[in-house]
Amino acid sequence: MTPKKERPTVLPLSRVRTRTRALLIDSALALFRDEHMRVPAIHEIAARAGVATGTFYNYFRTREDLLEAAIIEGAERLQNDIVTSYAAEADPAVRVSIGTRRFILRAKTEPMWAAGLLRVWSSNPSLLARMLEPVLASLRTGRRQGRFTYGSEHSAADLCVGPVAAGIRRVIDDGVDAEQHGVAVSSLILRGLGIRAAEADAIANRLLPAVSDVTQGKNARRSRRASRRRT
Repeated sequence: MTPKKERPTVLPLSRVRTRTRALLIDSALALFRDEHMRVPAIHEIAARAGVATGTFYNYFRTREDLLEAAIIEGAERLQNDIVTSYAAEADPAVRVSIGTRRFILRAKTEPMWAAGLLRVWSSNPSLLARMLEPVLASLRTGRRQGRFTYGSEHSAADLCVGPVAAGIRRVIDDGVDAEQHGVAVSSLILRGLGIRAAEADAIANRLLPAVSDVTQGKNARRSRRASRRRT
């Protein structure tokens, strides 16, 4: 009787493997910015990361797997930057406005990533749930303070997410001005939450707080190291 072959054990990522995987994700994100609406090829992503093309398959089965991982990573980084940027802001209405405008603005500078985000949002409920955490925190604070008026938390969350997704699509497909459109969408969301029109407009037109450039700095250093390895 032929003995059964044992299935190979899947080992956890080592520190080096974790770093290489992060480099591939960073490279995909960088190419999203560089190529705009062209999906980068596997060899381009590997070259940008400073690894052999075959190395790619040690971490991802397909290009689509990597692109989804990069889209999720980009969304989480943007969300973290947004939350950090408004950490000193006590008004939940301002927080909702900042988040709305930042996501719509990103559709202008990184349309390929933004288009991918819309697809991932619809197919990955866990990502949407993570993206909603700070939104829900602002909604609950606003309701306790009497700033927001809504009956269902689910409907209030949908009110915040739906127009942002539509706004991103409008920027990508129709080329509308992302800054102006973000302001308009933000004002409408705040009105829907019970903020008076004049105040909603004033909040939506406020100067956006600066976002952290730490992530960009790290990515730039990784790219420089990868470039040195290739030379």
